[in-house]
Amino acid sequence: MTDLREKSPKIPSRPHYSAGQLAFAAVSVFSLTLILRNSEIAIRQMARGLSLCVTTVIPSLFPFMILSELIVASGAANVVGRLLAKPFRWLFGISGDGGCAILLGFFCGFPVGTRCALFLYDSGRIDEKELSFLLSFCNTPSSAFLVNAVGISLFGDRSLGLLLYCVTLLSAALTGIVGSHLMGVRKRAAKPSPSSHTNASRPNGISVFTDAVGSSALAMLRICAFVVFFSAFLGTLEHLVEGLALPQTLGALLVSFFEMTAGVSRAAACPSPLGESIAAFAVGFSGLSVCFQMIGLCEDRPVSFRPYLFAKLFQGLLCALLLSLLRA
Repeated sequence: MTDLREKSPKIPSRPHYSAGQLAFAAVSVFSLTLILRNSEIAIRQMARGLSLCVTTVIPSLFPFMILSELIVASGAANVVGRLLAKPFRWLFGISGDGGCAILLGFFCGFPVGTRCALFLYDSGRIDEKELSFLLSFCNTPSSAFLVNAVGISLFGDRSLGLLLYCVTLLSAALTGIVGSHLMGVRKRAAKPSPSSHTNASRPNGISVFTDAVGSSALAMLRICAFVVFFSAFLGTLEHLVEGLALPQTLGALLVSFFEMTAGVSRAAACPSPLGESIAAFAVGFSGLSVCFQMIGLCEDRPVSFRPYLFAKLFQGLLCALLLSLLRA
């Protein structure tokens, strides 16, 4: 007698979704609902985001992105790398070439550090582990933004802006030192940098310049797309926060998690010193908007979002703690 169970069709098993996938789906549905219910606000904020890109984002970032790539591609970074090899290996367990990405990121602001690290990786000067490690802390807001926009314009205190800039750099450096042990970078510190094979013939100056302009333009377009989207999302989210009548500090923290500039603006309206600490967290973490911008620049490279996010959260908390201690 034939076993009927052998002829019964197999019922496909239900797809398994991880907690991260479910959370991402929930946030996506929430965002879509929020924007659909407040479409007029979303459109108005997108226009504001486009204006912000034209008047602030592109003028403040685009030249530095081109010049930083030219510095690395021209070989000028090799000289700096040799000078910085020992101190950066001692502090972070990385090569001198990687130290250039840290310096450019600290002094020029994001996304220059990320762009430099990616160029070093693409040219074979650093490996995958060093790339992931550098990206976790080499991006900070620029001194012009922290001193002028945050310190003077929002808080009316230039000294606070200067202190916030110093604390941001210190928290980034401490994040790098801690991360160098957690990510196992120091275990390979004694090995020569992959840059030892880059003495091959270099492209001429004209091609280097045109490539730098073209790649920077594409990266700039991607960054502006994130700015426009998060402008729409944050505009509708702030409308929801106001409707829920959340406490002022809680609303500032919530907005700071998504977008740095809007979070700092809300923190400036909070009573001190709590408002200053929230602003420090906002600039240290830099918001999901900047996190996605940085990861978006890393397409087709072996970079994981989760370690980057945890490192930036740690940096934001550390930045807030250091500022609170220094202002106490």
